[in-house]
Amino acid sequence: MATVLLIVIYMAFISLGLPDSVLGTAWPMMHIDINAPVNVAGVINMAVCICTVIASVSSQRVIRKFGTYAVTSFSILLTITGLLLISTTQSFLFLVLFSLPLGLGGGAIDTALNNYVAKHYSAMQMNFLHAFWGIGTIIAPFLLSIYFDSGKTWRDGYHVLAAIQIAIFFIVLFSKRLWKNGESEKNQVDDMLDEDRKVYSIGQLLKVKGALYSCLGFLFYSFESVSMLWMASYLVYGKGMNASLAASVSSMIYLGITAGRIASAFIVDRIQPKKLITISQIMILMTVVLLYFTRIEALIYVLVFVLGFSFGPIFPIMVKQTVSYFHPSYSVGIIGLQMSFGYIGGMTLPPLYGLISSVTGRQDLLPAYLFILVALHFFVITMKNRKCVK
Repeated sequence: MATVLLIVIYMAFISLGLPDSVLGTAWPMMHIDINAPVNVAGVINMAVCICTVIASVSSQRVIRKFGTYAVTSFSILLTITGLLLISTTQSFLFLVLFSLPLGLGGGAIDTALNNYVAKHYSAMQMNFLHAFWGIGTIIAPFLLSIYFDSGKTWRDGYHVLAAIQIAIFFIVLFSKRLWKNGESEKNQVDDMLDEDRKVYSIGQLLKVKGALYSCLGFLFYSFESVSMLWMASYLVYGKGMNASLAASVSSMIYLGITAGRIASAFIVDRIQPKKLITISQIMILMTVVLLYFTRIEALIYVLVFVLGFSFGPIFPIMVKQTVSYFHPSYSVGIIGLQMSFGYIGGMTLPPLYGLISSVTGRQDLLPAYLFILVALHFFVITMKNRKCVK
């Protein structure tokens, strides 16, 4: 039963990945359709992230009260609503408004399932969990690139993604018995959460040794969301590609992330997690330098894939380290806080790049921006490791 439940959780994580990649891919055509400047994509991302932060901060209390199953089901329903509403919008204002359910749903399900899998499954299965998120992020740009080539609009793409979400919703909805009859019989209702039901404040959690640096690691990991949001636009306006080709190339990020997480799942138990993160950071730094200087389309395809592949192992390792570095009674609270910091980074750092490119009038600064974020990430992760070892 535990294996079947894990498959259902993997399907739910596909639903988390679908909305994460669609905006960045659709934006080169979407902003023209709704008469919005190209550089305001970060505003939408900021609105989504505000709601995600709210959901993540509240998740500790909500998960303990309603359980992982209920939170997961309702979160998917919220994302379905958001996708369908966005497909009808004719203005930038309503686009921002209709994006809010995506943030609320994403923040709740992200914290709930990360905590659940981190506590009850292995590091390999944690990597596979995030690989399924990657599958979700691959589906969206792949479908949109096909639709663009066939002359259809981004709205048609949103309709298809909503239909996929509906199918996943019913899979999760009919899995209630699995959640009740899972690994732990004594915690059926709350899905095997800690016996210690104390809800810790943000201040109490941040005082735990190493917790602040751990959260900052998720903040600066926003180099992934920066890439997802701006890569297609960077390729169009920085490398001179057309929108269809840029959508195809930018999808290599998601394919790379998924491949990286699948590959790392088989070696994460053999290599120290700290070393695997460091190797990934070095690969990212080398890749963004090469990406800045090349204009060869075939090489850009490869580099964007390698960039995503290098992103792949980092996030699931950081989540899994939480239950290794911190007492179990803190884990759901700290993971919720980590997700919040991650979304705060996603809320501020992508629009900051849009502001920088707008002020400077340059659309080719994305590699340099990513280089700085990765360097900051390296620093805080090093500090976290030192604090937690002590």
